[in-house]
Amino acid sequence: MKKSKLKIGVLVALLCFCSSFAGAEDLGTGMYAPTPFHVTVSVRGGFDDNVSTTAFDPVESWFVNASIALHYDFNSPRTQLVLGAGAGITSYFEDIPGQDDFDKNIYISLALNHKASARLILSLVAYATYQSQPDFTLALGINRRSGNYFYTLDKFTATYLWTPRFSTATSYTLGAIRYAEGSVGFFEDRIENTFGNEFRFLVQPTTTLVAEYRFQFVTYSNIDRDSTAHYFLAGLDHSFSPRFNVSLRGGYEIRDYDNNGTLNSPYFEGTLNYAVAKQTSLSWTTRYGTEASDVELNQSRKTFRTGLLARHNFTPRFSGALAVYYQHDAYDGIDTPFFFSSGFDEDSIDFAASLRYALTRSLSVEVGYNHTEVTSDDVFREYSRNRYWSGLNFSF
Repeated sequence: MKKSKLKIGVLVALLCFCSSFAGAEDLGTGMYAPTPFHVTVSVRGGFDDNVSTTAFDPVESWFVNASIALHYDFNSPRTQLVLGAGAGITSYFEDIPGQDDFDKNIYISLALNHKASARLILSLVAYATYQSQPDFTLALGINRRSGNYFYTLDKFTATYLWTPRFSTATSYTLGAIRYAEGSVGFFEDRIENTFGNEFRFLVQPTTTLVAEYRFQFVTYSNIDRDSTAHYFLAGLDHSFSPRFNVSLRGGYEIRDYDNNGTLNSPYFEGTLNYAVAKQTSLSWTTRYGTEASDVELNQSRKTFRTGLLARHNFTPRFSGALAVYYQHDAYDGIDTPFFFSSGFDEDSIDFAASLRYALTRSLSVEVGYNHTEVTSDDVFREYSRNRYWSGLNFSF
């Protein structure tokens, strides 16, 4: 009882702290002042009906969350830089057996483009996070709570224009994941290094044909699941209009495991961005291929994932967002003279919706709902989860 009263007191204090800014200078929920910096402070409270993400004795709990986010935007004739960073903590009123009763979330993101010369463009897209909850937007394949983890995905690209129609884009991508919980990290901690080269040919001002080769090697920290992969892809980038563009790649993947043979698979990925109007935007991503497994007895899986993000401004003050992510995993079994594990299928869907109303240019109120559903041939991995929340955002 004392613990619950303490956390309720924390929530009230945070709400009062955020509300105290309402009388500050009216700069806006957007970046109305002539500055490249934008800071948002948020306080939320809500209810989670399955904090432990399990079908057996799920823990229900009220929670309180406080976070801060920073956005920085820099532009010059040769360089564009977008930097984002944030930190937050979520505290649950109930104890969660075997897990912390609070979540940490720290992240930093960077997008940099630099025109080194008339022919050479250098770009870097980087993201790193330390958090507790599964995040379907990261396309990691993690669909349940497994303790705190660090994840980073960083891609460096050098694009060179050889002729007015022909160019190449050479890239290196680093991906890494580390779990704080040793029993989970023993099977999952790994580093993925991917080298790629695109050959791009402009056939029309709005259409570019692409042939691509990628080489990837995956190294696990503790167990012998290392592999190398070759990707042979073709596709196109096309702009239907300044507001509507698509990017498609498809081909074949050949993956060799150090101690368990070769696994071949078709591979496909695609993105679509469409600004339907000034008030509405849509973003869609999809991918199919072989991925590293998050199950200790199954070394790989064939995964199809797709996600849709939509935003709409109903009025200048009232806006909404909708996100839907679906993932199908076919885990491969292992049958060797020394070890056997059966394969199984699993489906995950994550749905999130939110509404925001601007009380002033600096202060807004927001409500939201999240639902996650996992169905699996392994009944011990199934669960359903609902989260309801509301809160205040202060921007300056």
